[in-house]
Amino acid sequence: MEIQWALVLFTVVSGAGAWLFAFSMLGWLLKKDAAPSKMETIASFVLVAAGGCMSVAHLSHVDRILEALNHPTSGIFVEAAMIGVLCVLLAVYFIMLARGTSDKARTAVGILASLVGIVFTFACGSSYLMEARPAWTTVTLPLAYLGTAAAAGAGLSLLVKAVQKRDEAALSFAGVLAAAGGALGLVLGAAFCLSAGAYLAAAGNGAATWAGALFAALAVEVACGAVAAKRPSGAVALGAASCVCGVIAAIALRATMWLIGTPFMDFFLMALD
Repeated sequence: MEIQWALVLFTVVSGAGAWLFAFSMLGWLLKKDAAPSKMETIASFVLVAAGGCMSVAHLSHVDRILEALNHPTSGIFVEAAMIGVLCVLLAVYFIMLARGTSDKARTAVGILASLVGIVFTFACGSSYLMEARPAWTTVTLPLAYLGTAAAAGAGLSLLVKAVQKRDEAALSFAGVLAAAGGALGLVLGAAFCLSAGAYLAAAGNGAATWAGALFAALAVEVACGAVAAKRPSGAVALGAASCVCGVIAAIALRATMWLIGTPFMDFFLMALD
């Protein structure tokens, strides 16, 4: 099956943005770092919004997205609604941050934005659960979407905090989160590949290569995060490597999914698209 690159980039870019803010909020809640900064909030907003715009690029007639949004039960509607809600929450958080609103009120909005973003990354994968594509009909698919988006967001979070020159304790914790995000993506990505193992083994279109890239990239991210946790002085380079590896892994997981999306076979062993 042909890879739909617009949809791949949509979930990777918006997912990384959602998890960037979630990880920043987690550091604040655990008192390991300051609250998400203006830079982190803006970066998250831009990535989520840009990813949402990419989602319509796969349509031959972009204007038809309005027709799809007329069906509240469709996956497209749910994803668009969650992107809209997340962008509004991020904008509200930014305004509250700029105006110096109380920590409690700002934290409440930040937690809500984080939860919406995390659920959104799972929903992006769950929209592909369809009986017509047996390799996709497993809960490990949306979990793998969530895990690899977390890996991309964790690597990005480490990079952004390093660029902002946060203190060593904050950078060390960001390294721990990068390693944890990479490990989460590794476990959940492996779960999907094992679940769809028969289809992955039978595919002769490069799916196995993409799967290999998935695991290799995540292994490197885990290593970079672990080193950053112990030696935060090199967080910029390690953050850049973690971010690149996280993004590569997220793309690889989605490319693998598309390539093994074999439809049901009819009585003449012909693929039914």
